[in-house]
Amino acid sequence: MPECAFFLAANSRRGFVSFFEDFIAESFERDVYMLKGGPGCGKSTLIRRVCQPLARDGEPVEHIYCSSDPDSLDGMVLSDRLAILDATAPHVTEPSFPGARGGYLALPEFINRHTLREKYPALLTLSAASKEHYAQAYRLIAASAQIDEHVTQSIRPYFAAERLRRRAKGIIAREMPRTGHRGVLKKRFIDGITPHGVLRLSGTIDALCTRIYDLYDSYGFAPILLEPLLEGALAQGYDVYACYCPKNPERLLHLLIPALSLGFVTSTPLHQYEGEPYRRVRVDACVDYGPRRQLRGHARLLSRLSQSLIDDAVAEIAAAHTLHDRIEEIYRPHIDTEALDRRAEEIRRQLAR
Repeated sequence: MPECAFFLAANSRRGFVSFFEDFIAESFERDVYMLKGGPGCGKSTLIRRVCQPLARDGEPVEHIYCSSDPDSLDGMVLSDRLAILDATAPHVTEPSFPGARGGYLALPEFINRHTLREKYPALLTLSAASKEHYAQAYRLIAASAQIDEHVTQSIRPYFAAERLRRRAKGIIAREMPRTGHRGVLKKRFIDGITPHGVLRLSGTIDALCTRIYDLYDSYGFAPILLEPLLEGALAQGYDVYACYCPKNPERLLHLLIPALSLGFVTSTPLHQYEGEPYRRVRVDACVDYGPRRQLRGHARLLSRLSQSLIDDAVAEIAAAHTLHDRIEEIYRPHIDTEALDRRAEEIRRQLAR
């Protein structure tokens, strides 16, 4: 399995949602180290400097990116043996048994605390403004999700759900031979509502799976197929990356099964799978409007409104990110970069033993 990228958290209708605790529960064999530190303190750089040299040839590597800053790492995962996570707010995480399985990693002290204390009023003002932008973004995302839910519910009476359930049974029988044990659920996001727009880490799909079922779904019914496929794959003994919707984190969007090189990817009118699929499944074909064909046009109108709200949410997240950058600019001159380099090397040597 080659290197791939995920998000472990999302800007969602419920605010900031994290799968960090779910990640820790995936494997009790993995040493998970928690990195604590403030903004602009070099956490992302340290994670990269420590983990990249420790990765073994051919070992599965996951890069965990920050959905509020996709250019920054929230963590790296080296197979089932080692992970380093940024465990600071808003995804505060603590090790269950520090020392026995992972633990804490401390950053160096600041160069000049007195000068930094003088910046406290400015830091407080910037932080409060950033939080308000996020709060507005979450209100907009929630409004968009409510519209999506209305569209789904208005069309549900005309949707033949049983057709998809039968399709799921056939796929399980054809694609997923039994292994004799139960697989592991790995909850992730490969989509994110970010300062750069709504992103999909499509390279991960192609890196993990050569056979893709492309599920074209305009109205939010793909989970009717995906949920039994997920349970079927786990029951047949396959580890599954279950990738959820950042807008509505309870809703399945994609399944990636590396052991079978098999994936199920949801496409929508606004975000379609760009590769050449192994199979196409037209989820929309299960809708029979009958005399209510005007619902289709109404649904399209509401979907455009929903997307407009997400565009506004992206603008709010971008504004919050700009303010966070200014906070980092205040901190950065007070970071002892030489001490950070030494600390990264100390940690690398410690974890290599």
